[in-house]
Amino acid sequence: MSHDETAMNHSGSEPPPLWEIEFRVADLTSEQTAIPRERIKPDSRLFEDLNIDSLDMVALILAVEEEFDVAIPDDIGQQMFVRQPVTIGVLAEIVRHQWGTGAPERKGWFATKAAPPVAAATPFTQLGGTASERDWLEGSLYEPMAATPEGCKQFRRRTDGMRCVLLPAAEVELGTHATDALPDQRPAHRATLTSFLVDAEPVSVRAFARFLNSVDQGQAKVISEWCGVENDDRRGQHFQLKHHRNQWHPLIGVEQQPMILVSWFGANAYALWANRRDWRWFRGDGTMPESLHNRLVGAAGRSAPSPASFLPTEAQWEYAARGANAKSFPWGDAPATVDRARVALHTARATYPNTLPLAGVTDKLGMSPFGLHHMAGNVWNWCADWYGPDFYQRTEACRPNPQNLQPSGVRCERGGSWIGPADLARSSYRRGRPPSARGRCLGFRCVGLGERLSELITGL
Repeated sequence: MSHDETAMNHSGSEPPPLWEIEFRVADLTSEQTAIPRERIKPDSRLFEDLNIDSLDMVALILAVEEEFDVAIPDDIGQQMFVRQPVTIGVLAEIVRHQWGTGAPERKGWFATKAAPPVAAATPFTQLGGTASERDWLEGSLYEPMAATPEGCKQFRRRTDGMRCVLLPAAEVELGTHATDALPDQRPAHRATLTSFLVDAEPVSVRAFARFLNSVDQGQAKVISEWCGVENDDRRGQHFQLKHHRNQWHPLIGVEQQPMILVSWFGANAYALWANRRDWRWFRGDGTMPESLHNRLVGAAGRSAPSPASFLPTEAQWEYAARGANAKSFPWGDAPATVDRARVALHTARATYPNTLPLAGVTDKLGMSPFGLHHMAGNVWNWCADWYGPDFYQRTEACRPNPQNLQPSGVRCERGGSWIGPADLARSSYRRGRPPSARGRCLGFRCVGLGERLSELITGL
């Protein structure tokens, strides 16, 4: 069927057969992503099979809306990330359900964006190179530093040089009462959190290369679970690392960018390693790859570590982003703009043949009340929880140190990014992706134990 014939069917009051919509959605997906058309089937999963990420999704949604003259509402767009599985057929069903709604005005996506202003930055402390087994194990894990300008205690993690801020125990407000918020963000509710350390910045490309160099002993299959893309993946041009002479190196100019194209598994492996835990349990489900079973990691035993993840929980992340009392953004309720956070920089149909417009991890953007960088915008942050759309309505959300431990196939991500609309950077906005997913606007930061801090620090 030709494009013109399909377009003629769109003009009627009744939608065409589902197979017809599926065929054209597959065409559009190939056109927008450069994936060969023969690889795209009705049951092709957008994330797992086609490696669609946020950048691709924006282009695909806009193309679908224009082609079929339908609107894809924000809540449906969100569900495309958290519903399992999302296939070409599912997207076609969404089109059919929205038939007759008319394409929305999307001027903001097509308007030329001005270059964001240059932001002030703090000194970069994250380490590169390789950490030997001795360096990784010996001495205290944390060294005291001067307090942040906001008055928070601050420490340097010796495994990777990361500045970590100690957040005090508090009863915090989570979620929102805002009537325009999606249902999964409501209601606002309170929970008590114990103190914890949180990285002042997202983990950088330089630090992630250090991690790989410190644990890589020919485990190519394991590392492929953590980061990077297949050789024929169009996103390969944006992978920030290269492997040369048995060492991982950042590409020139991206050393201080946040690490992207990293799966939840890779983020969790790093977070365990940075906290001197047995990183072989990176899957977070009590299993490890068979190839790692006989490998000893320092003095670590064979049992899975507790906690199973040193990524922030949703509750920890939300508290770290905006403080104990609910605000729309880390700085308050004023809108997110490019002088406050790296948001909404992508222009529809723009391409990035060299590097992506990511801000350096030390840039003073998306600053939280605790002095944490990029708690809104730049890159989404992986969180420890499984995503549950009803979690904020469940009693578990109000318990001390809440965390959704009920497997859903989707891990949480928070914070928004340089690609999406500014509203996605709201501190209450919730989203998720399969843990194997990786994207060009998805990174992470780590947390550490606060209650046992005195055991991990010298000089107190």
